[in-house]
Amino acid sequence: MKHLTLKNTNYQYWYTEFGDFIKTIGYGNGKNTMYASHVREFLHFLESKHVQSFKDVVPTTINEYHQYICLRPNTKKEGLLSPSTISHQMFALRLFFDYLLDCKAIAYSPARIPKFRMVGFTPRQIVSIDEIKQIYKKAKTLQEKAILSCAYGCGLRRNEIHHLNTGDINLKQQTLIVRVAKGGKCRTIPLSNKMGLYFSKYLKYHRNHFALDGIEPSALFIGKNGNRMTGDVLNRRVKRIIRKTANKELIDKNITLHCLRHSIAVHLMDNGASIEFVQSYLGHSDIDTTHLYAIRRKRKSSILSAFR
Repeated sequence: MKHLTLKNTNYQYWYTEFGDFIKTIGYGNGKNTMYASHVREFLHFLESKHVQSFKDVVPTTINEYHQYICLRPNTKKEGLLSPSTISHQMFALRLFFDYLLDCKAIAYSPARIPKFRMVGFTPRQIVSIDEIKQIYKKAKTLQEKAILSCAYGCGLRRNEIHHLNTGDINLKQQTLIVRVAKGGKCRTIPLSNKMGLYFSKYLKYHRNHFALDGIEPSALFIGKNGNRMTGDVLNRRVKRIIRKTANKELIDKNITLHCLRHSIAVHLMDNGASIEFVQSYLGHSDIDTTHLYAIRRKRKSSILSAFR
């Protein structure tokens, strides 16, 4: 990032003090100038937003800055900043505000937001709309279509699919109820006409063939042995369907049930769904988790615009 000149004298003072502090403690194995550089960019961002005092910096400000660095172009090469660089920037802010806190320049640190990862990570694979169509096309049994409808159509977690019961499908109201959810929060998901048809046919024509004595009579997905399907079995069913597509690129993605859940979230956001709707749909207890999908959508738009 090119050198940014700070106009706010208070920001100038604490930027210099922090830089000296980092050099003194030798933090970063010789790369201590990077921390100061990241902080300078943040302080310049504050000035551009007319935030002239640290007391006016709140967690929302940190979130806005996070969005900004997720979208700003990489000045050293084409494209946007890498996830590891973004994480390094956010870690620098935590160091800076912890330093201000120790110096009693602020009363609390607004940068103590645990949702930001402090190391690089591998993004979960996303299935495209065309690939979803290929997968559904190769789902020949009613059970396979119902499983896909739960994972992709309803965006359920693997454990949520495992615990589904027949009574959780309300065909009259076209809804699916998730009773065993992460955090113990029940939610209701609307079913499209096509999903409702898949579930209706599955319950009427397919599931009863495996209704053996001694099984859990309420389980929605049961195997040939009559037992409730485990998450591993459900995952293997999805992988089997994907292999039938003979699409090497899709097969190499190593798609799981959770990848399908991740994909529907991305597709909803890409098509204009609100963060609040996606949060409710996926059952996120914290909207910051859902907010990551919005960041992804904006990053994608920025990348595409560079090629227009």
